[in-house]
Amino acid sequence: MNLHFTKPLNRGLIGGCLILASLIGSVRQARAAADLQIGYSGGCHESIGVTTVARSAVLALLPADYGARYGFGGFGSTPGPSEAQIIIRSVACGNASLGSLALGSVVNSQIGVITARRDAEDFDAIPDNGIDNFQLEFATTSAEIAAAMGAFGMPATLDTDLSLVFSGDNVNNDSSPLFTATGSHAGTAVAWPGGFIAHWWSPNATGDIRSRQVIQAIDFRFGGGLTISAGSSGPLLGLLGAAPVQVQVPLGGSFADGPVTLSIPAAPGPIPFAGAAAALAWSRRLRRRLRH
Repeated sequence: MNLHFTKPLNRGLIGGCLILASLIGSVRQARAAADLQIGYSGGCHESIGVTTVARSAVLALLPADYGARYGFGGFGSTPGPSEAQIIIRSVACGNASLGSLALGSVVNSQIGVITARRDAEDFDAIPDNGIDNFQLEFATTSAEIAAAMGAFGMPATLDTDLSLVFSGDNVNNDSSPLFTATGSHAGTAVAWPGGFIAHWWSPNATGDIRSRQVIQAIDFRFGGGLTISAGSSGPLLGLLGAAPVQVQVPLGGSFADGPVTLSIPAAPGPIPFAGAAAALAWSRRLRRRLRH
C-alpha cells in the first residue's frame, strides 16, 4: 500500500473567498450552536508517537493551575513524578469538511501533553477507549480549518507543506518546522473494540476549549518503530533536544470516519482522587494490551 497525502496551496482569489466564507460561517455556527463541526473521512491514516520528557521542561509551556486541573497521565506506562508524556500525532484524510463546506484532502499535525483526566474514557464508557491531551501545537494544510479554529479560539497554524507518506509498513512524516518523523508501523492491524475518543484541550479566557474526535471504528498497529526529530520552531526542540529521538510507543491507526467537535465547556475542575487512580489503572490495562 502506498499512500501519499499532501495539499499544496494554489487557490488565488477563489481560495481567499472560500476562506472568508468558511470563517464567517464558522463564527456564526459557533455563536449559534456553541460548537464547531469539522468532518474527517475518506480513509484516514495516522502516525502517533508517545515518549517521556522532563516534567520541568513541560511545565514552562502549561498554565499555572495545570497540575490541579489536568495532571500528568500516560499511554502504555505511567510517568514518574519528575516526568511527563507527550504525544506527537499526524493524520491524513482523503476528505475533510467544515460544516457543509467540502474541503478535499487534508493533513494535520499536533503535539500535546497526555493528561490524567479520563473525560473521554468516561464519555465512551469502555475502558481504554479514550484519551485526554492538552494541546501545545496544531498545524494543518487546510486554510479553511486553520481560519475556523482560530476564529473559535483554538490556535491553529496553516502549513501547506505538511506531508504524510505511507509505503507498506513504512511512514515518512514531514511536519517541519514542528518536527519530522520516519520509521514504520508494523504488525497486524487490530480492530479496537468500541472505537476511540480523543480529547485535545486548549486554554481560553471564556473556558477551556475541547476538541473531541469520535471514531466509531479504528484499527491500530502497535509494532515497528518511529524516530522523531524536533524542528526549528515549536515546543519539541526544548523538550526533545536537537538529536533524533526514538519514541517509546509508536502507534499507527486507520479509520474511515472521525468527526471533530470543538466546544467551550466549563473549565475542568480539580482531578478527583478516584479519577487519578483510574488513570493509573488505565495505563496498566493498556500496557497489558500492548504486550499481546
